[in-house]
Amino acid sequence: MTEMQSRVTPTIERLWEAIETRRDDLIALIAELVRTPSVLGEEAAVQAIVAEHLRGSGLAVESWDLSDDTLQQENAGNSGVPFANRPNVAGVRRGSGAAGGRSLILNGHVDVVSPEPLSAWTHDPWGAEIVGNRMYGRGALDMKSGVGIQLFLARLLHDLDITLKGDLTVQSVIEEECTGNGALDMARRYTADAAIVTEAAYPHWTKAHVGVMWFRVLVKGRSAHAAVAPTGVNAIVKMVPVIQALTALDARMNEERHPDFAHLDHPINLNIGVIQGGDWPSTVAGECELHCRLSFFPGVSVAAIREQVEAAVEGACEDDAWLTDNPPTVTYDGFSTAGSTVDLEDPVLSLLHDWHVHVTGSPLEEAVGTGVNDMRYFNFVGIPSTMYGAGGYGAHAVDEYLDLDTLVPIARSLGAYMLDFCGVADADPSA
Repeated sequence: MTEMQSRVTPTIERLWEAIETRRDDLIALIAELVRTPSVLGEEAAVQAIVAEHLRGSGLAVESWDLSDDTLQQENAGNSGVPFANRPNVAGVRRGSGAAGGRSLILNGHVDVVSPEPLSAWTHDPWGAEIVGNRMYGRGALDMKSGVGIQLFLARLLHDLDITLKGDLTVQSVIEEECTGNGALDMARRYTADAAIVTEAAYPHWTKAHVGVMWFRVLVKGRSAHAAVAPTGVNAIVKMVPVIQALTALDARMNEERHPDFAHLDHPINLNIGVIQGGDWPSTVAGECELHCRLSFFPGVSVAAIREQVEAAVEGACEDDAWLTDNPPTVTYDGFSTAGSTVDLEDPVLSLLHDWHVHVTGSPLEEAVGTGVNDMRYFNFVGIPSTMYGAGGYGAHAVDEYLDLDTLVPIARSLGAYMLDFCGVADADPSA
């Protein structure tokens, strides 16, 4: 008998059996979440479903709007959308407090990116349509699958009358896709011995991810009629050296190497995502603005990256008299967060890997993210955290889908980890 076989208790077997027999309940729950649109600013309806489900599972539920002081916290961002009527939701299933119990946070986000352009989809992005082993829809993979698994496991604990020794906290947050403020707020309110972000990752789990910052650069020109264009100053044209300077910064940042990212050719990415300049073909553009996203390695602060961006923009002005006299303005919005690393060999987390191997027969593949996820906020406050969830394809893309065949293995692995990690309060020591 292997070590993990010896850890399979009757209670774990009961949970596994319920996961198998109630698989359709899990799929139906995820479909309900997918059919409830929850783009930025419109998360209230789906959070109401989450809160009601947690109450029905006997958890003590809190639902609250984030306070405006969240925006002043380190590693907070600003989506530009007021927090009112867009709640975070958390439910706590209190443990018995028996010796040996440990507390666990399961965290997920309900906000999704826009499905536009809708005309490109071959499936209704809000339809949760199932074709074969796939559920199509915006958020089916990223990450209402993970939120659904959390709610499902909490319901099974209730229905099977399983009492843990340690506390289980189930969290559903907003703004993962643009700031991370929801998880930042959770990490300020709740603590635990470990936190698993059930973001879709199968068959990976996350060791590290970059930091991300959004910023804008505004260049002023001087408007004029196109018939006398030389009397004006075209802000679009003046933006060209700024773009070149930022592109050079991207190249320099990739010359550096972080050990967790050394195997990647281009881990740091500048994306000039939006450019807006001028408003009439026969008018010299009086303004031009870039809206950019820049990543950076863990261990580097947001303040340090801002200094580099501003220095690059300032350097772009050195050989241009107009830009020297009319320097571009750099402002910040959206993401403004450092990166994160975690030791996956920490026994607190390696136990999850052991259960995954036992359930699936295959090891998890260590991943580093060139984007961000909410595990960072727990690692920032000393709660070991990684990302582990279902599989599929097309996050943020057309015809996003969840691979339904990954749900049961993930739920079984996470469920066994939950019972083993937190401990089961039962008179029978074999439970």
